[in-house]
Amino acid sequence: MKYILGSPVHRFIVASSLWSFGGNLIYFFLNFHLEALGFNRQAIGLAQALFLLVGVVFALPLAYLIPRLGYRKSLLLAFLLAVGSGVLLGLGLLVFPSLAGYGLAGALVQGAGAPLMARLVPAHRRVSLFSLQAALTTASGFFSTLLAGALSEWVGARWVLLFALPFFLLALPFLLWLPEGQGSPPRLTGRFGLWLRLFVPQAIIGFGAGLVIPFLNLYLREKFGLSYGTTGFIFALSSLATGLAMLLQPLLVGRLGKLGAIVFVQALSLPFLAVLAWVPWLPLVTVALLIRGALMNAAGPVYAVLVMDYLEEGERPGFFLVEGALWSTLFALGSAASGMVQEAWGLVAFHYLFAVTLSLYALGIALWPWAFGGLRRAYEGAS
Repeated sequence: MKYILGSPVHRFIVASSLWSFGGNLIYFFLNFHLEALGFNRQAIGLAQALFLLVGVVFALPLAYLIPRLGYRKSLLLAFLLAVGSGVLLGLGLLVFPSLAGYGLAGALVQGAGAPLMARLVPAHRRVSLFSLQAALTTASGFFSTLLAGALSEWVGARWVLLFALPFFLLALPFLLWLPEGQGSPPRLTGRFGLWLRLFVPQAIIGFGAGLVIPFLNLYLREKFGLSYGTTGFIFALSSLATGLAMLLQPLLVGRLGKLGAIVFVQALSLPFLAVLAWVPWLPLVTVALLIRGALMNAAGPVYAVLVMDYLEEGERPGFFLVEGALWSTLFALGSAASGMVQEAWGLVAFHYLFAVTLSLYALGIALWPWAFGGLRRAYEGAS
């Protein structure tokens, strides 16, 4: 414990794991919570869209605010927004404004988290420590999703979200003990053209993900008649599998390189997405869900490190916020469109939604070598 509290990077990892525990509980159970409040499927899709579009609206302002405010202060501001919005959302009060506030908290974490982590970690240790941080925050979803399923049986789906708040509060001391310091002045002018290629596959994958990923819990519960507790257990296992896959990423990077590791694991996930979509046997679908999520998401920390190999510190918050805004825009549009299609066609809509998602994922993954090749040439020429 003394070693953990004495090292800023380990304090950050503990704080992010606790934050993720509460955040995963909200993310997993938000659909069920809104359903218990009486929202129909189209309204749930719009709520998911609003939750993400807030980050889009505030991306550029936050890109300038975060370096000036400081990374630690930005995370503390995110904490205040998350707790206040979480209380209102959990009580069913001002639901859409609460989702907007919680989405803004997520945008602050997205813009400040990775740059702060990069500052705390030497370049040669980034793959291993970024993978460890991502693995722990993702694996925390195993326990939070189990907790959400159990709580729904105890207190009902209406009140589960309130139980995320104690974990946000537990993260606060670790945030307070992080070192403070302003980032470099943001450098955004002339950078969007350099980033554009990298945004293309992210946008394609983001729209495809928005069509089905926010609704996977509803899809499985309806298709197989599962209880809240069983659904929670399946998604808990998915988080655990993803965390374990992330721990293996440094080994893959050593053999395939960073770009090769990203393309390999994401491409390998596609057959399991097809099983998840069209196989009618729950045990096989459960295995496919675990492997698909683990492979598709395990590339995240390696991607962040690879991007930061090229970015200067002053443009890192701007890049991650603008990229997140674009991804969220397409994800939100996909969620809203999917909600309308589901409202019109019911469960059969997922046959077509999964087909479109699978096609878009394949296209986006195929574009990664083109995207990073353009980024590398552009930054080598600029330097």
